[in-house]
Amino acid sequence: MRRLVCLTVLALGLAIPATGFALTGLGGSDDGTLSVKAGLGKVTLNPFNGSAVGRVQKGYIKVTDPVVNDGLGYDFFGSCDDWERDKLTGTTTCRGTNLRFRAVGGKFQIQLKGTGIYLSAVGHGQVGLDGRGEDPTVDTDGTYSLNDGPYKSLPDFGASLKLTAPAGG
Repeated sequence: MRRLVCLTVLALGLAIPATGFALTGLGGSDDGTLSVKAGLGKVTLNPFNGSAVGRVQKGYIKVTDPVVNDGLGYDFFGSCDDWERDKLTGTTTCRGTNLRFRAVGGKFQIQLKGTGIYLSAVGHGQVGLDGRGEDPTVDTDGTYSLNDGPYKSLPDFGASLKLTAPAGG
């Protein structure tokens, strides 16, 4: 039941800003979507313009907001054991367990590293995916879907993808 509540809150956290952008015309026609499930490794969005919500079971989340007033900003939730803020670069890093974040309507650099990575992003930019690899002690390093495509295993040695609208709309 608790997992269902968390997933519902996560879905609403992304759906509400996306709906607002659609209604106000702020969402671009070149926006794509990214979904990561049960990731083990590292996921980056850099540079990224749009909205994202996600969580990390154990590890860290690092968010840089280079243009402070271009959207609603970002927030962290959960048990952040170690905070690190760099006011010069606008970067905040949160390390710990059961971490969650949202970054809404702006330009961001986002990095999630650890286990239990879940991410939903709408926007455009560059995506880096690096699964932990096919470790025999681990069933999978997680999956990802780009632009509502089929889910695939996270790349074992890293890959760079472009987050943009699919060809044909």
